[in-house]
Amino acid sequence: MEALRARFRDLSWQSISAVRQRTDEFTVNTAKSFSQLGAHLNKVTGYEEIESLKRRVIEQENKIEAAREAARQAKKTYDDAVLQRSGSQREVNDLLHRKAGWNDADRARFTTLVLQEHEYDQAESLAKATVIAAEDAVDREFSDLMRTILARYHDEQVWSDKIRSASTYGTMAAIALNLFVFISATLLIEPWKRRRMARMFEKKIEELNAQNAMVMETGMENLTAQFEAHGKALHDAVESASLKTSQASQVASASLGVVAAPTMQIAPDHTGIRLVEVLNNREVVVTLALCAIVTSSIGWFARVFIG
Repeated sequence: MEALRARFRDLSWQSISAVRQRTDEFTVNTAKSFSQLGAHLNKVTGYEEIESLKRRVIEQENKIEAAREAARQAKKTYDDAVLQRSGSQREVNDLLHRKAGWNDADRARFTTLVLQEHEYDQAESLAKATVIAAEDAVDREFSDLMRTILARYHDEQVWSDKIRSASTYGTMAAIALNLFVFISATLLIEPWKRRRMARMFEKKIEELNAQNAMVMETGMENLTAQFEAHGKALHDAVESASLKTSQASQVASASLGVVAAPTMQIAPDHTGIRLVEVLNNREVVVTLALCAIVTSSIGWFARVFIG
C-alpha cells in the first residue's frame, strides 16, 4: 500500500508539473504571439515610425542629460581655474605691497607666482573654451531634442488623422451596410414573410375547409343514414298500420255480411307518407345538412377572426 501511495504521489506530481509546464509554455507563446501581432499592426498602421521617434526622443534626452553634466563639470573646472588665478593674483599683489621688506623667501615666492601666472592663464582660457563648447553642445542637443519631439508630434498627428479617417470610413461603411440590410429587409424579406404568412394562412384555411368538408360529409352520411332508417321505420309502421286497418275492416264487413265499397276503405295517413317521401329524398337531406354545416362554419370563423 505504501508503495502504491508513493507511486500515486509521484504520478500526481508529474502530472501537475507537466500541466504547469504546458501552462507556462502556452502563456509564453501567447504573449509572443500578441507582441508579434502588435508589431505587425503597428507596421501596417504606420505606428512603427512613431515608436522609433519615441526611442529617439529618449536617446536624445539621455544625450542632453550627459551634455548638461559635462557642461556642469566644465563650469566647475573653469570656476576652480578662475579662483586659482584670482588667488595667485591676490598673493602677487600682497607681495608687491610689501616689496620693500622682501626676504629671500618672498623673492622666491614672487618668482614662482610669476612663472605660474602664465599656466593659470592658459588653464583658465582652456576651461573657458571647454565651458563654451559644453554649452554649445547642450544647445545643439536641446535643438535636436526639440526637432525630434516636433517630428514625433507631427507623425502622431498624421497617424491620428489617418486612424480618424479610417474610423470615419469604417463608420460610413457600417452605416451603408445597415442601410443596405434595412432596404433589403424592407424590399425583399418583408414581402417574402408576408407571402409566406399568406400561404400559411391559406394552407391553414384549406386544411380547415378540408376538415370541415370531411366532417360535413361524415355528418351528412350519418344524417342520411339516420333519416333513411327513420323513414324506413316510419314507412314500415305506416304500411303495417294500413294493413292492420284493412284487415280489421274486412273482418268487420264479413261479420256483418256486408261487402265494403272501395270508397269506404280507410286511407293511410298521407302526412306520414309525405314525411317518408321527404326523408327518402337524398337531395333534400343533403341540402339541409349543408345549410346547417355552413351556418356553423360561419359562426366559427366569426368567433375566431372577429372576437
